[in-house]
Amino acid sequence: MAVDDENSEIDDIRDALVRVVAEWTSGELQVKVAATVDDSLDAAETRALYLVGMNGGALGFGQLAERAALSNPTTSKLISRLSAHGLVDRVRSGRTVEVLLTAAGAETYARLVAAGQQMVDGALSGWAPEEITQFQTHLSRFVAALPRATRAAASPTPPEPVSPL
Repeated sequence: MAVDDENSEIDDIRDALVRVVAEWTSGELQVKVAATVDDSLDAAETRALYLVGMNGGALGFGQLAERAALSNPTTSKLISRLSAHGLVDRVRSGRTVEVLLTAAGAETYARLVAAGQQMVDGALSGWAPEEITQFQTHLSRFVAALPRATRAAASPTPPEPVSPL
């Protein structure tokens, strides 16, 4: 494979990943998915439920603010709205605050995840089982390499080359 072809394929992968992230995280999509589960949730509330749920149902206030890219005052208002919906509890432990999913919050999170799984199932409809297996293998390998690649990109020293398996 020529270098130009390889660079073109990598560019195509980058473009596809940007489209996936943009689509999956768009406020419009989040609201549509949330509406199938609980039509009172907005995009920020849906994203916060995902973040807390993906962390086992508990996440520190600061971690939630950082991962949601929100200021502390905005995060506080968001948590207050989710608490008013009965989806989360704020638990103070010393100087820290933990955001915990309530039983209703865990149920809503499970329904959001199920809606996301339906979207993935729909996107993969028509794929042969071996294509799905190959995609899963490559995607898992890619996701496993992300933390190291992210650290390397943020480092002032050039990253070490990755050897093919």
